Amino acid sequence: MVTRAEAKIHRVGPRHTIYLAKDLVEDSTFPFRVDEDLTVRIEGDALVIDKDGRSGRRTTKLDKADSLRDRLATKTLDVLNFSPLTSKAERINHMLSEIHEAEMLESGVRHMPKNDHGILLWEEESSLDTVLSEFFDSRATGKAPKGLFSAKPSTFESVNNLLQKDVSGLERPEAIRKIRSWMAEVHASNETNLPTRIAVEDYSWLLQNGFAKGLMELEQNIGRRVKENMTILCGYNVAKLTDAKKLETLLDFHGYAILDQPFRVYRRGGPVKPV
Repeated sequence: MVTRAEAKIHRVGPRHTIYLAKDLVEDSTFPFRVDEDLTVRIEGDALVIDKDGRSGRRTTKLDKADSLRDRLATKTLDVLNFSPLTSKAERINHMLSEIHEAEMLESGVRHMPKNDHGILLWEEESSLDTVLSEFFDSRATGKAPKGLFSAKPSTFESVNNLLQKDVSGLERPEAIRKIRSWMAEVHASNETNLPTRIAVEDYSWLLQNGFAKGLMELEQNIGRRVKENMTILCGYNVAKLTDAKKLETLLDFHGYAILDQPFRVYRRGGPVKPV
């Protein structure tokens, strides 16, 4: 049973979101449903979320008893292998959501156009893995070289892998030069007409380890459109981007953006023009 977990308030553009751990939300005692209307209010130093949108009061002992009874019943039904019935509308909505995500992954990630410099703001590692799998899909990359900057050794086939440990012990300017030269090295091996694909799991690691200035210069020098025959996708763990101004600056260096919660793809200035 997971009834307590760390949470953070994140700002992405004009929006503020509260991230709740997956294990907490999926626990049988979690009192809220997805898309349920809720009321949030401040009481002293506490943030109170009410399930009843009309409620402006604290939960009474009777309310707590009813809630406990409901949770106990739900848990017992789960133990006895009961499954909730869903309406046709719920099933259709779920299917449409899955179709939308699949289409966006194919068109927005797998077939991300050449010369695009994209930023991926991710919250869930599972979403990061899904996006990277699509980005490196051989049906789109063919025999063009691929490179990944990651914390752990890559499991993707035929990917030139630069690890964080390869730059963590270097001086700040040298670490950024190492990343630049690695990208150039991967691209130099491209003997096809298809773009070289470079992806970074989490650049926010550099921000947290004193490399912010060099990283900003690297992103700015690449520009919103990559000059070489390359496609570059820069991942950032949005939970670590607590500085709204820095996030805005980073977004401005890119012409393409992907968010995973919910999954959305954005392009600066609308549809890409044919080259």
